Amino acid sequence: MGEQKSDIKPNIIDRKNNARLYPIYKMFSWDLIFYYSIAFVFLVQTKNLSTAQVMFTDALYPIFKVVLQIPALALIDKIGKKNSLIIGNLSLSIFLIVLIASTSIIHVIISYIILAFAFSIKNVAEPNLLYDSVTQRKGRGMFARIDEIGSRNYYYLDGITSMLTGFLFVVNGYLPILISLIFVTISIGLSTCFKEIYPINKEKNKTMKARILEYGEELSTSFKFIIQSRRLQAIMVFAFLFEGIIYISYTLREGLLTEMQVPAQYFAIIISTLTIISGVFVVLQQIIHEKFRNRALSFMSITYLVTFIAIGASSIFINNWWISIILCLGLFAFQYAIQGPYNTLFSKYLKSFASAKMRVKIDSAFNLIKSISEFGMAMIASYLLTITSAECNFLILGIGFTVIMIFVLQWMKPRFGLKPEEYRAKDIKFKETAK
Repeated sequence: MGEQKSDIKPNIIDRKNNARLYPIYKMFSWDLIFYYSIAFVFLVQTKNLSTAQVMFTDALYPIFKVVLQIPALALIDKIGKKNSLIIGNLSLSIFLIVLIASTSIIHVIISYIILAFAFSIKNVAEPNLLYDSVTQRKGRGMFARIDEIGSRNYYYLDGITSMLTGFLFVVNGYLPILISLIFVTISIGLSTCFKEIYPINKEKNKTMKARILEYGEELSTSFKFIIQSRRLQAIMVFAFLFEGIIYISYTLREGLLTEMQVPAQYFAIIISTLTIISGVFVVLQQIIHEKFRNRALSFMSITYLVTFIAIGASSIFINNWWISIILCLGLFAFQYAIQGPYNTLFSKYLKSFASAKMRVKIDSAFNLIKSISEFGMAMIASYLLTITSAECNFLILGIGFTVIMIFVLQWMKPRFGLKPEEYRAKDIKFKETAK
């Protein structure tokens, strides 16, 4: 990120300080603690937004992240990773303050712009600061180990605290947001304790124009690879359809629970439990891969979409509230159990056959396609929510996209999931043009 690493030997004490601090920092700072399990209810019940309006703001968020990624990278180059982290966490606190003070959907959208900027900084600065702080001889192994400890600590803290969120919401709708703000304040304090490992090389700072040109060239290179590789074409078309479906499912689930009049104090318990289920079932990724091989994505996507149909049907056609809610919660749990292995397997398939340099470029293209997919699907769901209910959304989207997915999977068959020797050379190999 613009540092001269070859000429300057980092301070070993500063490195050790960062490595020791990072797991504690990540426990408080990886994401917003005390917020997500009650965010939907807060926006609907406290801020009086409709489910369609919440989905609309969800649609804009990934676009904000795409637009703000380049300014965030430029900022990190200019002021360094430590100072950028401080600004990123300060931005999170501003996001929560604006959300608390919001009185309209415009205010909520402004808060989401601030949130997108915060995570555009944090998602780059945090892992890179840790990587700078571990030794080069064992850097990769130590990086993964320390990062894993931080992630585990975050899940424990978030899981335990989230169980209480709904009950505090019943006492006062603003309490969970205020407590989340306290955790962010702790994050700001911890981020000031890091040390910048490599001096900022202002001479190598890239201008905004240079950043935009570099990003454009990177995307151009990656899409050239995708266009000539039928395998990557198949993966990206699949991602364009399915990533958006997963994204909208979160708000649709919470919208349905609201329509079914599930008490607010149980929302956080339900969401926290479902998140834990997703984590527990990640271990199934290897079993699914070994059992289904080239049909793993087909199995997971079709199964996931069929649960959309089942959720819509059970909530519409079953009149007994208890039976309907139990069936819906069971189907929600099934969706979360699929999401964990899916994320791991898809990441593995996306990076297969590519060099380290090309993996970065492919990831850039995938992130853009994913953001467009999330925006498009959320806009469709938002419109449908203005004319029908969440339960009908599940049924309509489930039937419609199951049919589309069947055609997509048939098209993918000769392009993806083959043995290495069955691919054309240009499907899995790409030689960049020298510049």
